[in-house]
Amino acid sequence: MLPPTQPAAPGADGPIPAHSLRWLRLAIWGTFALLATLIIAVTTSLVRYDRDQALRRSESELLNLTRVLEEHIARTFGEAEGAINEIAGLVAMRGGIDAFGPGELQALLHQRVPHLPEAETLFVEREDGRLAADANSDTAAPDETATDKMAMPPVLKDGFDIGNPGHPQVGSRVSTPLTRQIFDAAGKYLGTAGAAISHAYFGAVYREAGLSDRDTILVIHATRQTVLIHHPQKDAVVGTSAPLPAALDASPGVRSLVLTGTNEADPIESIRAYRRLAERPLIVAASRPVEDALTDFYVHRQYVVAAAALMLALLGSLAFSLHRFANLRDAEREALAELNASLEERVRQRTEELEQSNRELLSFSYSISHDLRAPLRAINGFAHALAEDYGERLDATGRDYIARLSRASLRMGELIDALLKLASVSRQALKITPTDVSAIAREILDEMAATTPERLVQYHVEDELLIDADPTLIRNALQNLLGNAWKFSRDSRPSIIQVGGRPHGEEQLFYVTDNGIGFDMAHAGKLFEPFQQLHARSGFEGSGIGLASVRRIIERHGGTIWAESAPGAGTTIFFTLPRSPAIVRRPRARPAD
Repeated sequence: MLPPTQPAAPGADGPIPAHSLRWLRLAIWGTFALLATLIIAVTTSLVRYDRDQALRRSESELLNLTRVLEEHIARTFGEAEGAINEIAGLVAMRGGIDAFGPGELQALLHQRVPHLPEAETLFVEREDGRLAADANSDTAAPDETATDKMAMPPVLKDGFDIGNPGHPQVGSRVSTPLTRQIFDAAGKYLGTAGAAISHAYFGAVYREAGLSDRDTILVIHATRQTVLIHHPQKDAVVGTSAPLPAALDASPGVRSLVLTGTNEADPIESIRAYRRLAERPLIVAASRPVEDALTDFYVHRQYVVAAAALMLALLGSLAFSLHRFANLRDAEREALAELNASLEERVRQRTEELEQSNRELLSFSYSISHDLRAPLRAINGFAHALAEDYGERLDATGRDYIARLSRASLRMGELIDALLKLASVSRQALKITPTDVSAIAREILDEMAATTPERLVQYHVEDELLIDADPTLIRNALQNLLGNAWKFSRDSRPSIIQVGGRPHGEEQLFYVTDNGIGFDMAHAGKLFEPFQQLHARSGFEGSGIGLASVRRIIERHGGTIWAESAPGAGTTIFFTLPRSPAIVRRPRARPAD
């Protein structure tokens, strides 16, 4: 509160001392300095807090991105490994590359490449390093004598080798070779089968992830510490050295790591997240320049600084006005001395006004400070909260950016949720017990019939469909298969669903058939892929992960799954399960009927 000026009482000796208002001026500027310091301190604290939160959000986003990329890379390499294993197995079964007829091995590779979008080509090399067949070549590789090459001694028998980009059999395009050596039953080295993992494929996938322009994704060979894949694609960087952080390199058990700063390869200060793959010597890294991570922070900081500057300007104007008022009071002292009696009331009124102004000023300061805290703390929330709190302050372009960010966040959230749901099937521990498939199928169909009694559905389940398997996962698979049969046969009168099975060599074959709308077998390759919906435009809703989950369950049991269908003729889903509870995690070729 500003100290009031005390006029001299009537009859007092002389006027008010000349220095009496000096303390008022000191109080004005002292109060201004105190409030200005408080505003600057609060603003600085809020800005620092906002900056820390923006960096933490980017760190969390990059960590989540590396987890998603880990799943994608593991699935991609797993598909390529499955194809390579199949080719290597055929060569080993025949006893060597020369056992294939002219063009036969070439045709075999041509058949499998269309089902591997991540592979530029599949190839087979002889034991001396010469190319025996390449899926990208229209003719068989010439049987020419290798020059400056020696037959390579076998190094690994059962594992895969992820080589440096630029494999001699891949060609001029930048790609990463994935190879494994082939041995016959006696252990004789027969050659090498491999695939060229396409960098362009990863680039196309990562562009759909909604990354910012300067976000960078690296796939690094953990042992050789070389760059295998770089997004955005930079051919000059691929194959170069990429030293790992000391904390990650020195501790192989560390899966994830986030660092902020610069390094020798990149002088720009960036946030870098690293994720080590569980079963492959690969590390995926995602980086984002700190400047990009703080883009929203800079916008918010402008509002905070502008509000603080406005408050300081108001306080400064008020302090200056009060200062001038005190100076005028000093100048008028002599003239007002004669009006001392009436001046006391006027001074009291003016003092009350000053006190009220000070109270309003303090209340205004606390109100502004409190009102700024809430939106600043809410910045760490969802994008739509930002649009609601600050939408009127942004122009149309800013609101459009926020809307795009919100839509992209929703799409990414849905994708991750779906991927995690699909991944949970792989993480669940298998509990192999005798399982009655017939009983499970009847329970599921009975529940569906009770749920939709208006449907006319005829279903038949064969008896004694028994197998050693995980009953929970088998129930999950049958729910998806029977749910699809129930859904896609809704327009049939009546709907017919059958569940049966028969022995199939060392395995047990099961099938689920319906008389629904069916599909074109040209699209059968997409049927068991995540998020592939063949009838999405026909009014049949779904997330696109049901059959992908079924495939994952069947393959975890060591079985295979495929479909046979025709438009308007219904669909039959076949799957096999081993009679023994051996677990095979890699997909295998579909057995012949």
